[in-house]
Amino acid sequence: MNKIKTADSLTIGFALFAMFFGAGNLIFPPFLGWESGGSWLIGFLCFIFIDIGMSLFAMIAIAGSGEGAEGLTGKLGNKISTVVLALNCLCIGPFVAVPRTAAITYEVGVVPNLGAINSWLFTGIFFAVAFLLSAKQSKVVDLVGKFMAPVMFVALLVMIGKGIVTPLGEIGPSAQTGSVVRNGLLSGYQTMDMMAAYIFSVAILMTIRQKGYSQQKEHSALILRGGLIATVLLVVVYGGLAYIGATMSVSVKEQLSQAQLLILLTEQLLGKPGMLLLGVIVAFACLTTAVGLLTSIASFFAEKTGVKYEVLVAVFTLVSWVISNFGTSTIISMAAPVLDLIYPVLIVLVVFGFLGRWIRSETTYRFAAFGAFAASVLLQIGNIFDIDIFANLLPLSGLGFGWIIPAGIFTVLGVLKTKKI
Repeated sequence: MNKIKTADSLTIGFALFAMFFGAGNLIFPPFLGWESGGSWLIGFLCFIFIDIGMSLFAMIAIAGSGEGAEGLTGKLGNKISTVVLALNCLCIGPFVAVPRTAAITYEVGVVPNLGAINSWLFTGIFFAVAFLLSAKQSKVVDLVGKFMAPVMFVALLVMIGKGIVTPLGEIGPSAQTGSVVRNGLLSGYQTMDMMAAYIFSVAILMTIRQKGYSQQKEHSALILRGGLIATVLLVVVYGGLAYIGATMSVSVKEQLSQAQLLILLTEQLLGKPGMLLLGVIVAFACLTTAVGLLTSIASFFAEKTGVKYEVLVAVFTLVSWVISNFGTSTIISMAAPVLDLIYPVLIVLVVFGFLGRWIRSETTYRFAAFGAFAASVLLQIGNIFDIDIFANLLPLSGLGFGWIIPAGIFTVLGVLKTKKI
């Protein structure tokens, strides 16, 4: 086993920070702090658990499997595994996450500084740059980790430092704990970071191998070190943004969108120069995420379909460009029901990835995943048709975890079935 270089750990760590800290990560923490008031820390911890915690667990589990993301999803069977990963890629790729990066850059970084210029023109330029950066597949992680991420992190620290030294106001009364926990968990879902971890692992593992690390233990160790570095950076940034949002919980009474609150926050903190700084932060945050996602999903589909990587990057870029012009709020609302269906299954697979030495039966994996998915479908039917019976029947559904008990029950059924066989 080669000695892992500190420089490589830092590069991977900053690259993961930049890839994960994208569009949703910038707008959700301040909004969560604002609506939570004095309970902002509880909401923040719930957000951290679903967002950073599960993402790090996923990366470690995937690296430890030695087979990439398929090391986790493969337990469901080859066909189901491919379908799950493909749906995951499309959701965090051209249908939701990638378009959202351009939409937020336009609404938060461009309009406040340059006015309402033609969105199709701006997003076209945005994705042209993203395409050029994504075309050189082998250089993406180094480019993001060594150059783009440090610039973004320093800019964020300037804004957060100002918000801590000169708070915007008093932190309001605590919101109800149940709603704070649910909002924190749902905000963590909306970042889609754990879903991205399944796909980012493709680009990260490829870069690790190119740096000369060939053994699985080296891959796991480097991802663990890089992941811990990224986690520390993300906790600092998220915590700072959530706290600043909480300091606006008294002074701001009108209902604002996540993007509008972020703009108001920055303007009150730093004035017009701050809006320019926010534009830089948003541009770097969203562009690095877009590049990381385009690179990873194109690599996945190139391997599965045999289509050239460059062609796939071009196709996904064009689709993302079109959808980005729907606007941030529309994209977020479109994503919510899809995330509620996919996320539980992916979380189950991550947890089982750590329990693999004790649970080896593929039948148990499939039963647990089915239980989580079936419960999520019932909850979505209840939401669509405004039927409360499903939510009332499933414990923890009020906190966004109505699928846990069914997943546990089906896990036990899977174990019993395996023993009978």
